[in-house]
Amino acid sequence: MKRLLLLHTGGTLGMDATTGGALRPGGALEGVFRYIPEALELADIETRVLFNEDSANMQIAHWRAVAEAITGALDAYDGFVVIHGTDTMAYTAAALSFALENLPKPVILTGAQRPIGAIRTDAKTNLVNALSLATHDVPEVGIFFNHRLFRGNRAKKVSIDDFDAFSSPNYPPLAEVGLHLVLHDERVRRPAGLFHPNPTFSDKVLVLRLFPGMRPEHLAPLLDGEALGFVIEAYGAGNVPVVERSLLPFIAEATKRGKLVALCSQALAGNVDLTLYESGQRAMEAGALACADMTVEAAVVKLMYLLGRFNEDTRQVTRNFSVPLAGELTV
Repeated sequence: MKRLLLLHTGGTLGMDATTGGALRPGGALEGVFRYIPEALELADIETRVLFNEDSANMQIAHWRAVAEAITGALDAYDGFVVIHGTDTMAYTAAALSFALENLPKPVILTGAQRPIGAIRTDAKTNLVNALSLATHDVPEVGIFFNHRLFRGNRAKKVSIDDFDAFSSPNYPPLAEVGLHLVLHDERVRRPAGLFHPNPTFSDKVLVLRLFPGMRPEHLAPLLDGEALGFVIEAYGAGNVPVVERSLLPFIAEATKRGKLVALCSQALAGNVDLTLYESGQRAMEAGALACADMTVEAAVVKLMYLLGRFNEDTRQVTRNFSVPLAGELTV
Protein backbone atom coordinates (compact mmCIF):
# COMPACT_ATOMS: atom_id res chain seq x y z
CA MET A 1 0.00 0.00 0.00
CA LYS A 2 1.29 3.48 -0.90
CA ARG A 3 2.22 5.92 1.85
CA LEU A 4 0.87 9.47 1.64
CA LEU A 5 1.47 12.57 3.72
CA LEU A 6 -1.54 14.87 4.09
CA LEU A 7 -0.44 18.39 4.99
CA HIS A 8 -2.91 20.92 6.32
CA THR A 9 -2.29 24.63 5.82
CA GLY A 10 -5.81 25.96 6.37
CA GLY A 11 -8.64 27.09 4.14
CA THR A 12 -12.38 26.54 3.90
CA LEU A 13 -12.19 22.73 3.83
CA GLY A 14 -11.26 22.54 7.51
CA MET A 15 -13.20 25.57 8.71
CA ASP A 16 -15.95 25.48 11.29
CA ALA A 17 -19.35 25.59 9.59
CA THR A 18 -21.40 25.45 12.81
CA THR A 19 -20.90 28.96 14.21
CA GLY A 20 -23.42 30.71 11.97
CA GLY A 21 -21.05 33.64 11.48
CA ALA A 22 -18.11 34.29 9.23
CA LEU A 23 -16.08 31.24 8.35
CA ARG A 24 -12.80 31.03 10.26
CA PRO A 25 -10.09 28.41 10.79
CA GLY A 26 -11.54 25.57 12.82
CA GLY A 27 -10.35 22.19 14.00
CA ALA A 28 -7.99 21.61 11.08
CA LEU A 29 -7.66 17.85 10.55
CA GLU A 30 -9.49 16.77 13.68
CA GLY A 31 -11.79 13.94 12.68
CA VAL A 32 -11.40 14.50 8.92
CA PHE A 33 -11.53 10.77 8.18
CA ARG A 34 -14.82 10.56 10.08
CA TYR A 35 -16.29 12.28 7.02
CA ILE A 36 -14.35 10.22 4.45
CA PRO A 37 -13.53 6.82 6.02
CA GLU A 38 -13.24 5.32 2.53
CA ALA A 39 -10.07 7.35 1.98
CA LEU A 40 -8.22 5.11 4.42
CA GLU A 41 -8.60 2.29 1.90
CA LEU A 42 -6.59 4.20 -0.69
CA ALA A 43 -3.27 4.38 1.12
CA ASP A 44 -1.47 4.49 4.44
CA ILE A 45 -2.10 8.17 5.22
CA GLU A 46 -0.27 10.25 7.80
CA THR A 47 -1.58 13.73 8.61
CA ARG A 48 0.34 16.78 9.70
CA VAL A 49 -0.81 20.34 10.46
CA LEU A 50 1.79 22.85 9.26
CA PHE A 51 -0.40 25.84 10.12
CA ASN A 52 -4.07 26.75 9.94
CA GLU A 53 -4.49 29.97 7.98
CA ASP A 54 -7.09 31.59 5.81
CA SER A 55 -5.23 31.52 2.50
CA ALA A 56 -5.51 35.31 2.22
CA ASN A 57 -2.81 35.33 4.90
CA MET A 58 -0.37 33.16 2.95
CA GLN A 59 3.10 34.66 2.50
CA ILE A 60 6.52 33.63 1.22
CA ALA A 61 7.37 32.08 4.60
CA HIS A 62 4.37 29.75 4.24
CA TRP A 63 5.48 28.65 0.75
CA ARG A 64 8.92 27.91 2.16
CA ALA A 65 7.47 25.92 5.07
CA VAL A 66 5.41 23.71 2.75
CA ALA A 67 8.36 23.16 0.40
CA GLU A 68 10.66 22.28 3.29
CA ALA A 69 8.11 19.87 4.80
CA ILE A 70 7.80 18.03 1.49
CA THR A 71 11.56 18.00 0.93
CA GLY A 72 12.22 16.60 4.40
CA ALA A 73 9.66 13.83 3.97
CA LEU A 74 10.28 13.03 0.29
CA ASP A 75 11.97 9.67 0.85
CA ALA A 76 9.40 8.46 3.37
CA TYR A 77 6.23 8.90 1.29
CA ASP A 78 4.99 8.08 -2.19
CA GLY A 79 2.92 11.23 -2.58
CA PHE A 80 1.72 14.38 -0.88
CA VAL A 81 -1.63 16.17 -0.61
CA VAL A 82 -1.80 19.74 0.65
CA ILE A 83 -5.07 21.13 1.99
CA HIS A 84 -5.11 24.83 1.12
CA GLY A 85 -7.52 27.73 0.84
CA THR A 86 -8.76 28.45 -2.66
CA ASP A 87 -8.06 32.19 -2.78
CA THR A 88 -4.28 31.90 -3.13
CA MET A 89 -3.95 28.23 -4.02
CA ALA A 90 -2.74 29.01 -7.55
CA TYR A 91 0.08 31.17 -6.16
CA THR A 92 1.23 28.47 -3.74
CA ALA A 93 1.03 25.80 -6.44
CA ALA A 94 3.17 27.92 -8.75
CA ALA A 95 5.66 28.60 -5.96
CA LEU A 96 6.02 24.90 -5.15
CA SER A 97 6.39 24.00 -8.83
CA PHE A 98 9.45 26.28 -9.09
CA ALA A 99 10.87 25.59 -5.63
CA LEU A 100 10.73 21.76 -6.00
CA GLU A 101 12.81 21.42 -9.16
CA ASN A 102 12.69 17.96 -10.78
CA LEU A 103 10.05 16.78 -8.33
CA PRO A 104 9.90 12.97 -8.54
CA LYS A 105 6.57 12.42 -6.74
CA PRO A 106 3.06 13.90 -6.84
CA VAL A 107 2.25 16.98 -4.77
CA ILE A 108 -1.45 17.77 -5.09
CA LEU A 109 -3.14 20.81 -3.60
CA THR A 110 -6.85 20.74 -2.93
CA GLY A 111 -9.47 22.54 -0.92
CA ALA A 112 -13.16 23.27 -0.96
CA GLN A 113 -15.81 25.92 -1.44
CA ARG A 114 -17.70 24.62 1.60
CA PRO A 115 -16.34 23.11 4.86
CA ILE A 116 -16.11 19.34 5.08
CA GLY A 117 -18.69 19.33 7.88
CA ALA A 118 -21.32 21.14 5.81
CA ILE A 119 -24.25 19.18 4.37
CA ARG A 120 -23.65 20.39 0.80
CA THR A 121 -19.92 20.30 0.42
CA ASP A 122 -17.37 19.61 -2.28
CA ALA A 123 -14.68 18.92 0.33
CA LYS A 124 -15.21 15.16 0.54
CA THR A 125 -14.92 14.39 -3.17
CA ASN A 126 -12.07 16.83 -3.67
CA LEU A 127 -10.02 15.35 -0.84
CA VAL A 128 -10.73 11.70 -1.66
CA ASN A 129 -9.86 12.17 -5.32
CA ALA A 130 -6.73 14.18 -4.54
CA LEU A 131 -5.55 11.39 -2.24
CA SER A 132 -6.35 8.81 -4.89
CA LEU A 133 -4.39 10.69 -7.57
CA ALA A 134 -1.44 11.10 -5.21
CA THR A 135 -0.98 7.32 -5.37
CA HIS A 136 -0.43 7.52 -9.14
CA ASP A 137 2.66 8.41 -11.15
CA VAL A 138 2.12 12.15 -11.51
CA PRO A 139 5.44 13.77 -10.51
CA GLU A 140 4.12 17.33 -10.63
CA VAL A 141 2.65 19.98 -8.40
CA GLY A 142 -1.04 19.89 -9.24
CA ILE A 143 -4.35 21.37 -8.17
CA PHE A 144 -7.29 19.01 -7.91
CA PHE A 145 -10.73 20.58 -7.91
CA ASN A 146 -14.16 19.42 -9.04
CA HIS A 147 -13.11 16.20 -10.79
CA ARG A 148 -10.08 17.62 -12.62
CA LEU A 149 -6.37 17.65 -11.89
CA PHE A 150 -4.60 20.71 -13.30
CA ARG A 151 -0.92 21.50 -13.55
CA GLY A 152 -0.54 23.80 -10.58
CA ASN A 153 1.27 26.63 -12.33
CA ARG A 154 -1.33 26.66 -15.14
CA ALA A 155 -4.40 26.93 -12.93
CA LYS A 156 -6.29 29.92 -11.59
CA LYS A 157 -9.39 30.49 -9.50
CA VAL A 158 -12.25 31.63 -11.72
CA SER A 159 -15.33 31.41 -9.49
CA ILE A 160 -16.19 32.43 -5.94
CA ASP A 161 -19.51 30.59 -5.81
CA ASP A 162 -19.28 27.51 -8.04
CA PHE A 163 -17.84 24.13 -7.13
CA ASP A 164 -16.13 24.32 -10.52
CA ALA A 165 -13.88 27.02 -9.11
CA PHE A 166 -10.64 26.50 -11.04
CA SER A 167 -9.67 26.55 -14.68
CA SER A 168 -6.52 26.01 -16.73
CA PRO A 169 -7.00 28.26 -19.76
CA ASN A 170 -3.86 27.36 -21.68
CA TYR A 171 -3.14 23.74 -20.72
CA PRO A 172 -5.51 20.76 -20.58
CA PRO A 173 -6.14 18.77 -17.37
CA LEU A 174 -3.62 16.15 -16.34
CA ALA A 175 -6.43 13.88 -15.15
CA GLU A 176 -10.21 13.73 -14.93
CA VAL A 177 -12.23 11.76 -12.42
CA GLY A 178 -15.76 10.58 -13.07
CA LEU A 179 -16.95 7.00 -13.05
CA HIS A 180 -13.36 6.26 -14.04
CA LEU A 181 -10.08 7.94 -13.31
CA VAL A 182 -8.52 9.04 -16.61
CA LEU A 183 -4.86 10.02 -16.35
CA HIS A 184 -3.46 11.76 -19.43
CA ASP A 185 0.06 10.48 -19.09
CA GLU A 186 1.26 12.27 -22.24
CA ARG A 187 0.53 15.64 -20.56
CA VAL A 188 2.48 14.90 -17.40
CA ARG A 189 5.97 16.33 -16.97
CA ARG A 190 8.79 14.04 -15.87
CA PRO A 191 11.88 15.08 -13.89
CA ALA A 192 14.79 15.89 -16.17
CA GLY A 193 17.50 15.58 -13.52
CA LEU A 194 18.15 15.30 -9.81
CA PHE A 195 15.64 16.69 -7.35
CA HIS A 196 16.79 20.15 -6.29
CA PRO A 197 14.74 22.13 -3.76
CA ASN A 198 15.27 25.89 -3.74
CA PRO A 199 12.41 27.69 -1.94
CA THR A 200 13.90 31.18 -2.27
CA PHE A 201 11.71 34.10 -3.30
CA SER A 202 12.04 37.87 -3.46
CA ASP A 203 9.19 40.17 -2.49
CA LYS A 204 10.40 43.03 -4.72
CA VAL A 205 7.66 42.55 -7.31
CA LEU A 206 4.54 44.57 -8.12
CA VAL A 207 1.49 43.79 -10.26
CA LEU A 208 -0.21 46.60 -12.17
CA ARG A 209 -3.39 46.47 -14.24
CA LEU A 210 -3.94 48.77 -17.19
CA PHE A 211 -7.23 50.51 -17.87
CA PRO A 212 -8.25 53.17 -20.40
CA GLY A 213 -7.55 56.62 -19.00
CA MET A 214 -4.84 55.52 -16.57
CA ARG A 215 -2.24 58.24 -16.01
CA PRO A 216 1.31 56.86 -16.43
CA GLU A 217 2.71 59.59 -14.19
CA HIS A 218 1.06 57.79 -11.28
CA LEU A 219 3.50 54.94 -11.93
CA ALA A 220 6.64 57.06 -12.05
CA PRO A 221 7.21 57.15 -8.24
CA LEU A 222 7.30 53.34 -8.26
CA LEU A 223 10.61 53.49 -10.11
CA ASP A 224 12.21 55.07 -7.04
CA GLY A 225 10.96 52.27 -4.78
CA GLU A 226 12.47 48.89 -3.97
CA ALA A 227 10.49 46.96 -6.58
CA LEU A 228 12.77 45.29 -9.14
CA GLY A 229 10.07 43.71 -11.27
CA PHE A 230 6.70 44.85 -12.55
CA VAL A 231 4.10 42.49 -14.01
CA ILE A 232 1.64 44.56 -16.01
CA GLU A 233 -1.73 43.14 -16.99
CA ALA A 234 -1.92 44.57 -20.50
CA TYR A 235 -4.59 44.28 -23.16
CA GLY A 236 -5.00 41.39 -25.60
CA ALA A 237 -1.70 39.99 -26.86
CA GLY A 238 0.32 42.36 -24.66
CA ASN A 239 -0.73 45.73 -26.04
CA VAL A 240 -0.22 48.96 -24.08
CA PRO A 241 -0.99 52.62 -24.86
CA VAL A 242 1.75 54.12 -27.03
CA VAL A 243 0.18 57.43 -28.15
CA GLU A 244 -1.88 59.35 -25.61
CA ARG A 245 -0.89 58.48 -22.03
CA SER A 246 1.77 56.17 -23.40
CA LEU A 247 3.30 53.54 -21.14
CA LEU A 248 6.52 53.44 -23.18
CA PRO A 249 8.42 56.02 -21.08
CA PHE A 250 7.73 54.00 -17.91
CA ILE A 251 8.94 50.76 -19.55
CA ALA A 252 12.03 52.43 -20.99
CA GLU A 253 12.98 54.15 -17.72
CA ALA A 254 12.43 50.95 -15.71
CA THR A 255 14.68 49.06 -18.11
CA LYS A 256 17.30 51.79 -17.96
CA ARG A 257 17.37 51.48 -14.17
CA GLY A 258 17.90 47.71 -14.37
CA LYS A 259 14.32 46.82 -13.44
CA LEU A 260 12.07 44.40 -15.31
CA VAL A 261 8.68 44.94 -16.91
CA ALA A 262 6.77 41.81 -17.95
CA LEU A 263 3.53 42.04 -19.91
CA CYS A 264 0.70 39.58 -19.24
CA SER A 265 -2.79 39.70 -20.70
CA GLN A 266 -6.08 40.60 -19.08
CA ALA A 267 -7.62 37.86 -21.24
CA LEU A 268 -7.91 34.44 -19.61
CA ALA A 269 -6.73 32.40 -22.57
CA GLY A 270 -4.19 32.92 -25.30
CA ASN A 271 -0.60 33.94 -25.78
CA VAL A 272 1.14 37.27 -25.25
CA ASP A 273 2.99 37.96 -28.50
CA LEU A 274 4.68 41.35 -28.57
CA THR A 275 5.47 41.01 -32.28
CA LEU A 276 1.81 40.86 -33.31
CA TYR A 277 0.85 44.55 -33.08
CA GLU A 278 2.82 47.77 -33.33
CA SER A 279 2.06 48.70 -29.72
CA GLY A 280 3.49 45.39 -28.52
CA GLN A 281 6.55 45.77 -30.72
CA ARG A 282 7.24 49.25 -29.37
CA ALA A 283 6.85 47.98 -25.79
CA MET A 284 9.32 45.20 -26.55
CA GLU A 285 11.76 47.71 -28.07
CA ALA A 286 11.46 49.75 -24.87
CA GLY A 287 12.51 46.66 -22.89
CA ALA A 288 9.30 44.82 -21.99
CA LEU A 289 9.30 41.04 -21.60
CA ALA A 290 6.42 38.83 -22.78
CA CYS A 291 4.71 36.44 -20.36
CA ALA A 292 3.71 34.17 -23.27
CA ASP A 293 0.80 31.99 -22.11
CA MET A 294 1.58 32.09 -18.40
CA THR A 295 -1.17 32.98 -15.98
CA VAL A 296 -0.64 36.20 -14.06
CA GLU A 297 -0.18 34.11 -10.92
CA ALA A 298 2.55 31.99 -12.48
CA ALA A 299 4.32 35.02 -13.99
CA VAL A 300 4.36 36.90 -10.69
CA VAL A 301 5.63 33.95 -8.69
CA LYS A 302 8.19 33.05 -11.37
CA LEU A 303 9.58 36.58 -11.21
CA MET A 304 9.73 36.35 -7.40
CA TYR A 305 11.47 32.98 -7.66
CA LEU A 306 14.04 34.07 -10.25
CA LEU A 307 14.88 37.23 -8.32
CA GLY A 308 15.43 35.10 -5.23
CA ARG A 309 17.40 32.41 -7.02
CA PHE A 310 19.76 34.86 -8.75
CA ASN A 311 20.20 37.15 -5.74
CA GLU A 312 18.22 39.92 -7.45
CA ASP A 313 20.54 40.00 -10.47
CA THR A 314 17.98 41.29 -12.96
CA ARG A 315 20.19 40.48 -15.95
CA GLN A 316 20.06 36.79 -15.03
CA VAL A 317 16.32 37.04 -14.41
CA THR A 318 15.79 38.60 -17.84
CA ARG A 319 17.71 35.77 -19.51
CA ASN A 320 15.66 33.10 -17.75
CA PHE A 321 12.16 34.59 -17.59
CA SER A 322 11.11 33.17 -20.97
CA VAL A 323 12.67 29.75 -20.30
CA PRO A 324 10.12 27.12 -19.17
CA LEU A 325 11.10 25.92 -15.71
CA ALA A 326 8.18 23.74 -14.65
CA GLY A 327 5.79 23.58 -17.59
CA GLU A 328 4.39 27.04 -16.84
CA LEU A 329 4.60 28.23 -20.43
CA THR A 330 4.42 26.77 -23.91
CA VAL A 331 7.42 26.99 -26.25
